[in-house]
Amino acid sequence: MTATLKFRTLAEARSIIDRKVEALRGELTNVDFVLAEDNETVMIYGDVGSEPDAVAVYFDLAQGEAFDPERYAAEFSAPPTRWFN
Repeated sequence: MTATLKFRTLAEARSIIDRKVEALRGELTNVDFVLAEDNETVMIYGDVGSEPDAVAVYFDLAQGEAFDPERYAAEFSAPPTRWFN
């Protein structure tokens, strides 16, 4: 039996981060992108305001996609998605 792994996109990772930051009632102040050793996973680390809180979420590069932190940072310069219940 082969395990099926879920592929997470940058947009999905951004959505998760937005929800976590909102739950912490903070503001995302710094974001870093680190390519994991597998060369397929990108870790996103973000500071939340001036508090010692931080968030970390991963996303997966598409097959053949190059690691491009500047492009990912542009995704985080846009206003976050707001969640309403």
